[in-house]
Amino acid sequence: MSPQTSLVLAARRRAAVAVLALLPLAAMAAGTGDRETSSVPASGVANISGRWDGTSNWEQNSVHAISAVTIAIGQDDRAVTGALTFASPAYQGWSGTISGTVAGTSPDTQFVGTIELRAAPAPCAGTCTGTAVFSGRSVADSLRWDTSQLRIPFDTDGQQNAACRGLLRNFVLIMGR
Repeated sequence: MSPQTSLVLAARRRAAVAVLALLPLAAMAAGTGDRETSSVPASGVANISGRWDGTSNWEQNSVHAISAVTIAIGQDDRAVTGALTFASPAYQGWSGTISGTVAGTSPDTQFVGTIELRAAPAPCAGTCTGTAVFSGRSVADSLRWDTSQLRIPFDTDGQQNAACRGLLRNFVLIMGR
């Protein structure tokens, strides 16, 4: 097999995996109808601004963590910014910001951006911060954004605060409004 054929087959496999991963969201879109809560921006992307409530979950050291979370999203056409607030008692003091871009047409819009997560676990002093690229979709009144990992690096003394959780794997936000 030539190197070019190998590259084409690898690209086709990645495309097939991406399509299969997005099928559940397509099914959600088919059942939602046209129920947007806000007007569509001039570019035709969905308006995802406003308050979203849902859950975040991740795995770290074989422990699965789930927290209630709220996101307040602002949008200027395709540009999106927002603030996350964690509501579960175990994650009081955790917060974050998001920024990115939406693409696609309403109501099925894709998001790519970054999340900056700040963990201020009590009774520890200080704050741990980690950043990761997030991506996902918003379909009508639901969104699902995720990243394969978010690393909260060592603090300024070179010591990792165990309460900050270090590496968060498969970090997912599933939200509705």
